[in-house]
Amino acid sequence: MKPQTDNECTSMGWIEYMAYADCHDLHISADPDADMDGRFIAFNHDEQELIMVNGWLFTFESIED
Repeated sequence: MKPQTDNECTSMGWIEYMAYADCHDLHISADPDADMDGRFIAFNHDEQELIMVNGWLFTFESIED
C-alpha cells in the first residue's frame, strides 16, 4: 500500500526529506527501506502525489519534527 496524503506518510512511518539537485528542490517522504542511491517511489508533498525519484541525482536531508 502506498500513501496518498501527508498524514498517511506519517502513519506508515515514511521518512520526510528535502531532496536537492542543482535547481530542483523536492519535499518528499520515502519508505524507510528505500534505496536512496537507486530509483524509488516517494510521496511529493508539494503536489500531493507519488513520484519516482532517481536517488543518485539528489542530496537528501532528513526533516525532523
